[in-house]
Amino acid sequence: MKMRFWAAAFLMLFSLAARSQSIFYQHDTSVHVIAYGNQQLLPWCGGFNNSQFTMGDLNNDGLQDLVAFDPWLGIRTFINKGTLGHPRYSYAPEYALNFPPLYDYLVLADYNCDGIPDLFHRGGVGYEVFTGHFNSLNELCFTFKQDIYYTNLVAGGPSNAYVNPGDIPSIIDVDGDGDPDLVSYDVNGQSIYYYRNMRVEKGLSCDSLEFHLTDQCWGKVKQQFWREHTLPYNCDESNLILPRHARDAEKTTHSGNTPCVFDWDMDGDMDYLDGSISFPNMTFLKNGRVEMGLGRDSMVSQDTMWQSYPGGTLVNLPMWPAAFNVDIDQDGKKDLLISPNASQGSENYKCVWYYKNNSTPGTPSWQFESDTFLVDQTIDVGTAAYPVLFDFDQDGKPDLFVGSDGYFQPGGTLKSRISYYHNTSVPGNPSFTLVTKDFLGLSGLNYVGAAPAFGDLDGDGKTDMVIGHTDGTISFFRNMAGSAGSTPILVPAETKMIDNYTLDTINTGGYAAPFIYDVDHDGKPDLVLGNVYGQFMYFQNLCTVSGSPNLKLVNEVLGQAQVDPATTFPNYSTPYIGKVDSTGTDYLLSGSNSGNIYRFGGIASGDTAATYSLLDANYSYIDSDFNYYNQPGYGVYMNLRTALTVGDIAGDGGKEMIVGNIRGGLDMYKLKIYFPEDTNNQPKREQTTVKIFPNPANESVNVYWLNTDAASVTVSIVNMEGQRLYTRTLANSYHNVTIPVGDLPNGVYVCEVLAGSTRVYQKVTIMR
Repeated sequence: MKMRFWAAAFLMLFSLAARSQSIFYQHDTSVHVIAYGNQQLLPWCGGFNNSQFTMGDLNNDGLQDLVAFDPWLGIRTFINKGTLGHPRYSYAPEYALNFPPLYDYLVLADYNCDGIPDLFHRGGVGYEVFTGHFNSLNELCFTFKQDIYYTNLVAGGPSNAYVNPGDIPSIIDVDGDGDPDLVSYDVNGQSIYYYRNMRVEKGLSCDSLEFHLTDQCWGKVKQQFWREHTLPYNCDESNLILPRHARDAEKTTHSGNTPCVFDWDMDGDMDYLDGSISFPNMTFLKNGRVEMGLGRDSMVSQDTMWQSYPGGTLVNLPMWPAAFNVDIDQDGKKDLLISPNASQGSENYKCVWYYKNNSTPGTPSWQFESDTFLVDQTIDVGTAAYPVLFDFDQDGKPDLFVGSDGYFQPGGTLKSRISYYHNTSVPGNPSFTLVTKDFLGLSGLNYVGAAPAFGDLDGDGKTDMVIGHTDGTISFFRNMAGSAGSTPILVPAETKMIDNYTLDTINTGGYAAPFIYDVDHDGKPDLVLGNVYGQFMYFQNLCTVSGSPNLKLVNEVLGQAQVDPATTFPNYSTPYIGKVDSTGTDYLLSGSNSGNIYRFGGIASGDTAATYSLLDANYSYIDSDFNYYNQPGYGVYMNLRTALTVGDIAGDGGKEMIVGNIRGGLDMYKLKIYFPEDTNNQPKREQTTVKIFPNPANESVNVYWLNTDAASVTVSIVNMEGQRLYTRTLANSYHNVTIPVGDLPNGVYVCEVLAGSTRVYQKVTIMR
């Protein structure tokens, strides 16, 4: 059984000074959010940008649950807490921990006739399969089955069933025999390959996965650079099974396709919607096999601007839309969810389009319902959320402000604004209520990037606001209220903030993320700036005249602190400074490009020249998603871009942490304290505990495991490309192993511990 979040948090025992208690933050959704008079159903699920959607029963209750997979980022799981035909999806991140590392795409489909969803994703060859099963807690888990190969008669051996990197194939029963087949574009993005599942045809057992490349021009369609496809296309089928998957030197087409194969008109054959990297719209192609009695799958008509007819709603999702055929409303007919597949230059708010299936056999009817499906039920501010807690109305309760890199604009640019949520909590019922999504009308200032911070920088005793921008500059908003106890009246300064000693405009080099804190303990709040380099710039506040900020750059790398030091540029530091646990000590915390939360000690000393100690490279094991892999085909470690804020939202004396991410959404965590000697307070879900330390590691890493009934335990170190660099199997009686890592390059790795059916993953950072 896979380790749950709170079991992982016991690893904090090795990095916290307190030995008698374990202090960590745990996922929490108890704070309600009200927007436009209605309670949002998914406020803390982390937002949506480029999500893929698939469905399956995650908790063995007979209802279909929802899984959202974001390539480069990870997966999120939503449990259906409604009834049959009336779904109600609730964010349940713990189920995501049962999934393996995933690449490019995710489809849940039952291949082995047991009624339990199995898992298909790209893997290392194109199609990789994991068998689904339910553990003792009725949670869907997966065991690796195999990669998909077929017998290549020309090449004289097996060849992998192919999917272009970044493409999304269709995994669906094309021939109607009850087992899932595979449909994907060839290496040139020109024609479609159909890999037929031969289980039924050859009378194989249910757990068999044997595929034949039956058609290398399925649908008799040719696609090139333009919207219109060539059909019917007279394919050259003289060489049905290709000798290899190699790129054609005369290639005239492109990769970048998302064919969604489904029975559009319910006539018994498979049509498809095609999304292309070149266009914001989708092309629909109709199969004439049944209707025209063609005897084989052949596309006979197309609509290059699907849903552009009068009364329809044209798909317009820059760039590279992808459709997913799922029964989202649970009425027995699969609907369509459509979202952009490209991570750059695509719509980041109106990014989940929902078309309801009202079709009857022979009469297709697809009704547009929303372009913000699910998005309108969550806090989502476009791309890269920057949350801040600040008591704006001076009522003693921290309100929530959320800035971002911006919302998508026509032409691919971003425009930023700040959302303001008033804290409307009452005892026993913590809540925020949306006041405005355009605080102070900032959209009119055309900012690109809006990372807000609050504090008194001009020495008048009233709280001002600063906003960091993508270009690295800072804007200052002076508080013009009559007194410090009044609701701030914030007025923008005419120019960007400057260093008063050089008279230069303050510029971090990119992605300025401000925080205001009295670093030198002189009674005047200073300015600390995170930046794209992952460091922290310290500007001392030398203000002597009320109402006049006077800032001087003292240290370009405060505390010599750095986030993601082992990864390449960019790093994206986003500072928060203050008390985050029961120790009463101020720490410097920061989000990062990797998503990890870093915690540094030493800032409470007031010594601005000191070197801060790195206490945690993954504080509370929060990284906003189950993300520990590098996307194949991409040369950089893809980002999560976390930013955080901490405060007592509920007014109960505890602490909550809000973490923003690259999708423009937020996750909520609540501080928990468990006393191991008090069995009444211990989490009881986990039978196996794994402890890994030190982390970050230098020359070696120690792995301990407890309470497993497995005869042996296999421990592996895996790099971000999925390569196993170290594997050792030991008898369970050993309970531990020391792994040498001195020869491994600096970076982030995964430690995998396999004990029977229990598989535990944990990030390990190697740093020297």
